[in-house]
Amino acid sequence: MRVIKAKNFAKKTMFVLIVVFSINIQAQEKPTDFLKDYFLVGAFGQYTNNLKGNVVKEDPTVNFEVASYITPQFGVVVNVYQTQHFNFKTGLIIKPKVDKFNYNFTKEQTGADHDVSYWASSSGDDNMWSVPLIAEYIVPISKRVKWMIAPSFTMSFYQFFGGYGIEGFGPPPTAKITETDDDRSEQWFHTSAEISTGFYFLFKHFMLQPEFRYSKSFNTLKSGSYVTENYRTEPSSSTGTFTQSGDYWGVSLTVYIKKKRKK
Repeated sequence: MRVIKAKNFAKKTMFVLIVVFSINIQAQEKPTDFLKDYFLVGAFGQYTNNLKGNVVKEDPTVNFEVASYITPQFGVVVNVYQTQHFNFKTGLIIKPKVDKFNYNFTKEQTGADHDVSYWASSSGDDNMWSVPLIAEYIVPISKRVKWMIAPSFTMSFYQFFGGYGIEGFGPPPTAKITETDDDRSEQWFHTSAEISTGFYFLFKHFMLQPEFRYSKSFNTLKSGSYVTENYRTEPSSSTGTFTQSGDYWGVSLTVYIKKKRKK
């Protein structure tokens, strides 16, 4: 009888321990639970260093370059769903689109009394509207600091009207270079993948998320050709082509406001 009672007691004790252990696990804070204390929507801002383009030259003495440039980006991001270490988010980001070209010519090429170094930059209403799909993996460092790493996929939409530009140098007949965009400008979609890493810093009334990121494009953002004419050196004209991928490095900051606790 004592053996049977001992077995029953052991079973009951084990059952109680399992229940207590299960309740304790459920009560433990998940790595992403801190996000519930803040509003789901955050204000997003970023500076990006857009990488220079690739130029294929018929005449290597003609120095035509699609230069790198820095642009701001801004918008909102939304925390959609959290589970354990993962936070899934999306948003809407506006990316102003800029073109920047460098020209460097010798005085022998243009007939001028000095070498020419020139750059041209253009921007317009052809902003890119981007929707990112982000999966963050969050690791708590302390109560107020969380580390994160996030791969993401971005779809961008824009209407960029192709055009051309003419720049002249030197005395008549003026040496000139003409840049022309090709049919790539008529495409409305641009896709890219990003990888970013950074931290969540939790404060009393708000939360900051600085990140460092790299974006790799799946298709060409811009391409075209250029023609030089009336050069004083031979050949007196030449052509070349260029592409710009849309790849960039960026530094961003997202700000979240903390919810007011109900009394």
